[in-house]
Amino acid sequence: MKRKFNIYCILLLAAITFGFCLNIYNHADELVLSFKDGRNAAKAQEGFEQGKTNMKQISYLNLKAKNDNRFLTAVKNDVTGQMDSIQVANVRIATSAGNDGQTLLSLIIEIFTVPLSLCCAIGFWVVFIKIILAVNKGKAFDKKTDFKIKLMGIFSLGAYISEWGLTCVEYLENSKMFKISGYDVCFSNYPSCYLLYLGIGMLILSQLLSIGRKMKEEQELTI
Repeated sequence: MKRKFNIYCILLLAAITFGFCLNIYNHADELVLSFKDGRNAAKAQEGFEQGKTNMKQISYLNLKAKNDNRFLTAVKNDVTGQMDSIQVANVRIATSAGNDGQTLLSLIIEIFTVPLSLCCAIGFWVVFIKIILAVNKGKAFDKKTDFKIKLMGIFSLGAYISEWGLTCVEYLENSKMFKISGYDVCFSNYPSCYLLYLGIGMLILSQLLSIGRKMKEEQELTI
């Protein structure tokens, strides 16, 4: 039993590692682009300080067209040889900020979100390791294990909420810094719903284990 449990835990870690690597592979272009963005922003800041340019910083953000006001352009269809028209609804631009993006709301969200994110990430894996150790010591179905699983669910939900917080901070700051005619600033990305599913699933599992343990205790008292 313990051996199977350990094997399942190893498989879970392998699946998480595989998913993480696959996610990096699928978003490799975005990661490279992010590094280039940071390098270009640093160069702009350096040039501004040296008086070579009046652009203090370069920021990259995603925009969405207002009221279907989409930019028309054309691309060549290599199969037919014709030029086909396309409408660009979402664009990514490099621009200089007009003012400081930090607001009171974004500052408050960031102050609470960053520590929450770190605590949830560390807490989840600490509790997970404790559960593995408890099972190997023969303490798999006690109240502490139920609580630990519930705690993992809470940490997962906390991580999901913190991701939304960081996304909202970026959105609020970009919305204040940039006003682009015909376009609205949109979220650069959305938090993964898998954390939400995992958190709710952990809470359900914890409740099922708690109910099963109580039913077993009642049957033993009846006997």
